[in-house]
Amino acid sequence: MRRIVKPMVLLVLALAVPARALAALGADASSVARDREAFKGALTVTPAVGYEIHELKISTGVVREYLAPGGLVFAVSWQGRRAPDLRQLLGAYFERYAAEARAHRTGHHVLSIETPDLVVSAVRYQRGFQGRAVLPALIPAGVTRAELR
Repeated sequence: MRRIVKPMVLLVLALAVPARALAALGADASSVARDREAFKGALTVTPAVGYEIHELKISTGVVREYLAPGGLVFAVSWQGRRAPDLRQLLGAYFERYAAEARAHRTGHHVLSIETPDLVVSAVRYQRGFQGRAVLPALIPAGVTRAELR
């Protein structure tokens, strides 16, 4: 009986604790540091009018996380040979993204999702990926989506 109890307890604990508690989109500035560790990237911070850009150069390309003055990540973008781990990058919004992606695929290589609280566009090129996810309600005043590359 003891041999069965220990593996069962470990299984329950493994299922109870999320494998990735490293949210980025919609999370605070501390998530950028966790993303840097997870993606093993070099971080550059660039101030812009009304927000900051935290750019991670990773082995497969570039990830940018856009932080509002309050420290929340209101947008992320990526570009490179492969798409980054979107579960990591989109955090709590990943499941919503995945469900919308299944329902709204507009082409073989293009994805466009636009809901009131989540906007995602992604393109797969012959030799790379490019995409962006934005939380419209968190965009700072005076900032437009066009600024977020």
